[in-house]
Amino acid sequence: MSEHIQGHGPSVELITGATGLVGMYRLAWRLERGMPTVALRREGSNVERARVFLQDKLGSKFAEAWRTLEWREADLSDPLALEEAMEGCERVFHAAGRVSFKPGDEAALKTVNEKGTANVVNAALASGVKRLIHMSSVAALGRSHVGEGAVDLTVTEGSDWADGAGASPYGVSKHAAEMQAWRGMAEGLDLIVVNPTIILGDARYEESSGMVYRRAAQGRKYHPAGGNGFVGAEDLIAVCSALDAAADAGQKGILGERFVVSSENVTYRDLMGWVAEGMGVEPPSKVLENWMLELGWRLARVWSVLSRKPPILTKDLARNTRRQHRYDTAKLRNALPEFVFTPIREVVKETTSSFS
Repeated sequence: MSEHIQGHGPSVELITGATGLVGMYRLAWRLERGMPTVALRREGSNVERARVFLQDKLGSKFAEAWRTLEWREADLSDPLALEEAMEGCERVFHAAGRVSFKPGDEAALKTVNEKGTANVVNAALASGVKRLIHMSSVAALGRSHVGEGAVDLTVTEGSDWADGAGASPYGVSKHAAEMQAWRGMAEGLDLIVVNPTIILGDARYEESSGMVYRRAAQGRKYHPAGGNGFVGAEDLIAVCSALDAAADAGQKGILGERFVVSSENVTYRDLMGWVAEGMGVEPPSKVLENWMLELGWRLARVWSVLSRKPPILTKDLARNTRRQHRYDTAKLRNALPEFVFTPIREVVKETTSSFS
């Protein structure tokens, strides 16, 4: 009888957020390899888009993969339903969460990201899950060294959080969610935490890159002055899987660690230019000056008061786009020395090909 492998092969994995961008890519990765997988959905989740995505990704393997995929229903706010959904699963890939930078969303972010993760951890502990891969974010890492005038910063896994100095409400909620994952480890779960930068995936979907692609498709003339880290969704899943496999093989320095996952630090000008190229529109050629951004968020605030709708531009968001956000991935490179990221320009070319 072959040895039972905890992370791969015969072990069953439950994926939260299975109809979201990251969750769908994780589904495709596992189903392509014939791994038993449970997909979590909420009432009203768009399972059809997951079906279409998987059909595109898996091709001739889709019919058999879809037949073997098991969907279970539970909301992150329902601990008992989560526990039932995890029955028979040895591992959980937690990709569900809320992304928002709108004022007034603080309570919702806390409910979904922090409390939802707490419920996932509790259910995993109660149902006998052995390993949790927690999809965090670089937004959950420290920004305490960022002053009002800072325009260039480098973030690592060890950046001091310092009570969330310089963080958005989204970042605060993701940091709190990550703390729940660490609690789960203290109570017995094997844990791997990944902190991806901006994720670029299939341009048909609105999450992360979809927003960037749609704005570029409108042929906007202006681009922000700053830059950020970016990673392709397929590379992100490949990294998670490689870390998982390394842990299964007994490699030290994997379990109980967090890893910044980023392919490249890219300027917004370059990124928007590549997206425009992929979509056949004119690239932005003018930089958004500071005075434009300062005026913009103030006008957006006035519009928000008059319309009673969230502003499309906030003070934090406006000033954030001026910064050169850089991420150091030395820890990940040391853990996975043979892993090679896909250049972001190539990721953009591939992911914009599906945009319509």
